[in-house]
Amino acid sequence: MTALLLLTVLLPLGLLPLAALARSGYSWRLGLVLMPLPGLLLALAYEGPFSLSLPYLLTGALWGLDDLRRLLLLAAATLWLAAGLYAAGYLKRRRRRFYLLWALTLTGNLGLMVSLDLASFYSFFALMTFAAYGLVIHDQTSRALFAGKVYLVMALLGEMLLLAGLLLAAQRAGGMMLAELAPAVAAGDGGGIIFLLLLLGFGVKAGLPLLHFWLPLAHPVAPTPASAVLSGAMIKAGLLGWVLLLPLGLPGQEWLGQGLVLAGAVGALGGALLGLMQREPKTILAYSSISQMGLMTLLVGAAVAAPGEAAVMVPVIGLYALHHGLAKGALFLATGLARPAHRGGQALWWGLVALPGLSLAGLPLTSGAVAKLAMKSVLVPDLPGVGLAALLPALMSAGALATTLVVMRFLWCLQGDTKSGRHSPWMLAGWGGLTLVSLVLFWWLPWRATAELPPMTFGETGLRHAWSLLWPIMVGLLLTLVLLLIRSGRTARAAPARADNGRE
Repeated sequence: MTALLLLTVLLPLGLLPLAALARSGYSWRLGLVLMPLPGLLLALAYEGPFSLSLPYLLTGALWGLDDLRRLLLLAAATLWLAAGLYAAGYLKRRRRRFYLLWALTLTGNLGLMVSLDLASFYSFFALMTFAAYGLVIHDQTSRALFAGKVYLVMALLGEMLLLAGLLLAAQRAGGMMLAELAPAVAAGDGGGIIFLLLLLGFGVKAGLPLLHFWLPLAHPVAPTPASAVLSGAMIKAGLLGWVLLLPLGLPGQEWLGQGLVLAGAVGALGGALLGLMQREPKTILAYSSISQMGLMTLLVGAAVAAPGEAAVMVPVIGLYALHHGLAKGALFLATGLARPAHRGGQALWWGLVALPGLSLAGLPLTSGAVAKLAMKSVLVPDLPGVGLAALLPALMSAGALATTLVVMRFLWCLQGDTKSGRHSPWMLAGWGGLTLVSLVLFWWLPWRATAELPPMTFGETGLRHAWSLLWPIMVGLLLTLVLLLIRSGRTARAAPARADNGRE
């Protein structure tokens, strides 16, 4: 385990020299595939919390893994591996620069997930943030450069807020271990200021409402494999920061938790509504990520507002992050593929694209159903200390309906996207493998990692649970059908009018 932990951080850096060999064919492709493997093996081999002390690194580093970090590391490493395979067939130019920035961003993303001390965590967080700027502007178009400017401004704002919050928390805690900082934030005297600094600093990365502007600009212009990790893995860094450093399970800042619940509700519904207004598939997915992060924000806020329930909410947050990272990554990778020419292949292709999307809405027997039922089991109407508790079931159903409509909008715009779709065996392996993992992984792993959660059953109460998940999706599909019929009717009426105008 110690060797895998060290390789998780050091192997991507050790493979950086392969960037100089980017023209040698399989050497750089091999590097893209190897970089996340130690992190994935570490998450799969995990048997319980452990740590590794590195006293001569920085101010005395401590790296390790626990249940929550394990789930996030599993999602991130799997996504980086699939996106790396995809990138091996996707890249046609600027390979050296992409490889270099990819390795640095990956190091920061996986490194912060195994960091237990403040210095390591912030160093990796900053490395990920600023290296990702190069991925955003990779294509060097005017649109990409503008998105990069917005990303950089928001990143700098987030880093300033975050660094101020971390330093204040460390001063109050009198230590540099992350586990020591949350009690300092919970303390009433001045803790609210630290809470807000950390909330906003991490909120830039997590797509918090009013801090989300970079997301729908950066995701569409980045290369497709970079878009997948930006949305599926990197925004989870903000979520992890919240869970580790905000006072979940500690009394003192319950009123701020209430505000975070409200912000999460606004993000969940507002992100979906804005996504319905978009035309570009990757932009739609970016707003969908804002919506899904809103649900996770709501969970974090509820854990702050109801400290007694935090112990069961934190595993659900990790579970939902795992589900979203894999499903959303598969959707992003699908945007760069060409559709099969024959009808049978097209039907299979569209089915494989739609399944991860409908999983986000909670389609029964998918990973989304597991995550949604876990969320429903903790966000109950009588949740103490949460003012919106009575509305939570309706909010989750509305979110599932909105997500279904967003997925249908995405599929419609993807079908009409006339951009040249490229694919290779590498791209197909990355997309197909991630799609398969997103559909089957949950039936093997999560309940073992989060044993305190109620299992998803289809026994006596199973049908009721299945119906609560299914009816918002059915309503969304019905609304989509009605809108398509209305659209086809208007098109049919407009055709004779155009013909008459032509004859005149």
